[in-house]
Amino acid sequence: REAGVTGMPVMRAMWMQYPQISELYDTDDQYLIGSDILVKPVTNAGATQSNVHFPTADIWYDVDTMQQMTTASATDSAKVKSLSVKSDIDKIPVYQRGGSILPRKLRLRRSTRLMIHDPYTLYIALDKNLHASGSLYMDDEHTFDHDRHGVYATANFEMKVDYGNGDSKPTIRNVVEFGPGLMTEDGGIPTSLDESMKSSSRMIERIVIMGMPQIPTKVYLTSDTKASLEFEYGSSSKILVIRKPNLSALDSWDISVVF
Repeated sequence: REAGVTGMPVMRAMWMQYPQISELYDTDDQYLIGSDILVKPVTNAGATQSNVHFPTADIWYDVDTMQQMTTASATDSAKVKSLSVKSDIDKIPVYQRGGSILPRKLRLRRSTRLMIHDPYTLYIALDKNLHASGSLYMDDEHTFDHDRHGVYATANFEMKVDYGNGDSKPTIRNVVEFGPGLMTEDGGIPTSLDESMKSSSRMIERIVIMGMPQIPTKVYLTSDTKASLEFEYGSSSKILVIRKPNLSALDSWDISVVF
């Protein structure tokens, strides 16, 4: 969506995202997908290690292990940290930027058309301030109704960790913005929609939070029911997984995390 509206390419050289870091101007052996995914291609036969240049202004998480990379610099002035990472035949170095939220579909299909109704997993990578945000653009994926009739929606996700006194404060939030073609005169959503644009076709089956510093005592929906949500926490990995929240990306909602 960003590429179609602004012209910003999906695949970006490092300097496009970090123009203030001159050390990255001549880096041509790694790139970004959007603003949040760093990729280091393995281009040498028999390679088992690769050097990756990480901008130290951000935290970076390995997308496979979901562990934070040690990019803290010995000096405050260093803007880039180079690390030698594993990159054998089973591993392509890919990293998610701290402060981002990425929706992903994990079921392997023969085509993207068959994935339309598959649920999402939200990967939340917390930054140094324990915040993260991201968005998910949705249309019917097979017509031009998004352009001709405004049939589209954008889910805006945000997470803020709050070590409050246990009060009900939304920690994970989704606010949905609908295109003009998805709004009726009374502000509702038309019932005569393609199945792919209905709430039941845009479900979220899991929320994975990286960099969570401590285990919560309770996770629940901030709604009238205040339904508790099942979760698991790894004290060594600092990963919190919320399972089966039964939420749709096409609905606005809040989740509270109590410590």
